[in-house]
Amino acid sequence: MTIANNPKALALFETAYETLLSGMSELGFNITDANFDGTAKRAAKGFHALVLDQSQTSVAIDEMLATCFPAKFRDMVVSKHNVAFGLCPHHLLPVIYKISVAYLPQQRVIGLSKISRLVRMLARAPVLQEDLTEDLANLFHTRLASDGSAVFVEGMHLCMAARGVGAHEARLSTTAVRGKLAEPALRQEFMKLATTVP
Repeated sequence: MTIANNPKALALFETAYETLLSGMSELGFNITDANFDGTAKRAAKGFHALVLDQSQTSVAIDEMLATCFPAKFRDMVVSKHNVAFGLCPHHLLPVIYKISVAYLPQQRVIGLSKISRLVRMLARAPVLQEDLTEDLANLFHTRLASDGSAVFVEGMHLCMAARGVGAHEARLSTTAVRGKLAEPALRQEFMKLATTVP
């Protein structure tokens, strides 16, 4: 399922960017420069790409989870270093995530490409990284009906990296585990896999 832009939200975003451009004019920027032609419309589309329509997202997730494959495999399935993008809810500035997820299948596995799609879909919202980590762990454990799940998220938050005199590129790391993957040996195995740079 392709998630379409919400026309009403898109129009509101465009109006908001026109206001932002007016504010930039007050700071001495020449917004009549040709480079700003169509900027509000383009920026609105870009912003909408970071905040998906939640009703459509919910339907798309249901559709993806409805199609799984029978499997005898019962050990850890790990998808590493999925790059995803979202927004900080406090400043509405982008967050760049690197997300690793694992689950222990019971009798079915989800398609490999769907893991990345689910991760990217849930990230495209104004959500705390801590809550995103919890949501992903719950999805791969409860919604997928697995024996356990584990999530490791590393986020570079532009609200921290690009703002103020103390701006720096420190990453925030969060983890969540569910079910059998909370057992120390399995958790350690997952963390070793998730934090190993390819």
